[in-house]
Amino acid sequence: MKKKATIRDVARVANVSVATISRILNDKPDVSEETRRKVLDVIDELGYVRNKQWQQITSGKSKVISLHYPYKLAASSQVSLDFITGATTACEEHNYSLHLVTQSLEENSLLDFYRTNQCDGMILMEIRTDDWRVKLLHQHNLPFVMIGRCENTDGLNFVDFDPEASMAVAVKHLIDLGHRNIGLISIIPGPDQNHYGHKIRALEGYEKACAQYNLPKFNCEVEIGLENVRQAVSNLLKEHPEITAIVSVFDTAVAGIFSAIKSLELNIPDDISVVGLANDHGAELTLPALTTFHFPALSMGYDAAKIMIDMLGRNSKNSKQLLVEPKLVIRSSTGHVRKAG
Repeated sequence: MKKKATIRDVARVANVSVATISRILNDKPDVSEETRRKVLDVIDELGYVRNKQWQQITSGKSKVISLHYPYKLAASSQVSLDFITGATTACEEHNYSLHLVTQSLEENSLLDFYRTNQCDGMILMEIRTDDWRVKLLHQHNLPFVMIGRCENTDGLNFVDFDPEASMAVAVKHLIDLGHRNIGLISIIPGPDQNHYGHKIRALEGYEKACAQYNLPKFNCEVEIGLENVRQAVSNLLKEHPEITAIVSVFDTAVAGIFSAIKSLELNIPDDISVVGLANDHGAELTLPALTTFHFPALSMGYDAAKIMIDMLGRNSKNSKQLLVEPKLVIRSSTGHVRKAG
């Protein structure tokens, strides 16, 4: 079967850029008539199909929203899938398609999503405090929404969970149970991701809570991966046997934390209390059931896509910022501090 011609095939044969073809298909005036005719002839020659996709391109709307989730385990946890499902649901309700992008992007490849009408707007995830994607898209006045936040959010659209406030809630809960030595497990997506916003805000909240209650600090940062987390937590507990509780706002840390505690023949919550992050279903599946921050990833994904769709529909320049306040769901993984001796 003959392979269908693509817009890049047309660009190659016509010896013009994809951006030029996009301008022609969008009937923009800034293209010479000679170039316009040449491109249209190549389209006919290659049999470039003028189907629904053609209509979307010529109207300037792809009816596609891209979700950039540059994360090697983007679809490996239920929380991640909830983000994607929520965004997909909002898109389907409003006659859009969601395009999931997990590979790393460079500046030109990111801009190409817009230049070639692969999408009308983009939802960005795994936001760093100084995120080049945010700067680039904002500079080019291209529509995007963040799930997460960079450092400067003036005029930007985002939906985010508040890890700093969550630390205050979790530490207060553990303090009330008598805990004074509380460890924090922070996950970084990769060795070059120390400016990951979620991690930095969680650490800031933890340090503020420790200062408020005059607690020692036991912060452990580890690259993502079950074995990495298991080993790091095991080492932390061996080096600091005085620790009686562990907190993390990363769902990908939970399995490693539980595994490490079990490997040291310690019990949850008798020896170590654990506060983590998971959706309600995942929290109930752990043994014992996990005390968690309520983390509405499904609705966050939905809200982010809905903000994007509203922006595209109204062409509005008013920013919308949703910050999810923390709520602790207490289950069996936290208990009163163990008695000395």
